[in-house]
Amino acid sequence: MMTPPPEELIWCYGAWQSGYNEMRHVTFVEGLPDVEQWTGVKRRLVIIDDLMSETNDKVTQLFTKESHHRNLSVMYIVQNLFGKNKEQRTISLNSHYLVVFKNPRDASQITHLAKQMYPGKLKYVQEAFKDATSIPHGYLLFDLRQATPDHLRLRTKLFPPEHPVVYLQK
Repeated sequence: MMTPPPEELIWCYGAWQSGYNEMRHVTFVEGLPDVEQWTGVKRRLVIIDDLMSETNDKVTQLFTKESHHRNLSVMYIVQNLFGKNKEQRTISLNSHYLVVFKNPRDASQITHLAKQMYPGKLKYVQEAFKDATSIPHGYLLFDLRQATPDHLRLRTKLFPPEHPVVYLQK
């Protein structure tokens, strides 16, 4: 999935979960990491999990400036696509990928995202999302990298043994 693969995985959490005990080769950090200790030599994947309320300038810097200068890839796990502060918006606008799961409590988030990405083509995104999330734990990947061809922007089932699905506009 990542080429070249990260040499170190750092998982930043807000609340310890027993499942973390089963995860091998992962460094766990409560709260946000001190990135000053890291040089840009080692490739690292930093996962920020359940720290939406701690989102501040430090997280924004991690996503924008620090990731480039310190050889970091950052994953930000949140329950809301549209946070209420400017830092969360900056993070969202600087993300290369969004992985969206079904949230029956607030289905409007996918509509708002579709309006931003595909004005006038809401049905395309809504149908892709409905199909991708029709199975338990189904997800829709939004590939927002500049180098990605437009026809490959919406995908699901990326991991073996499943066969990848690409959603094309009609």
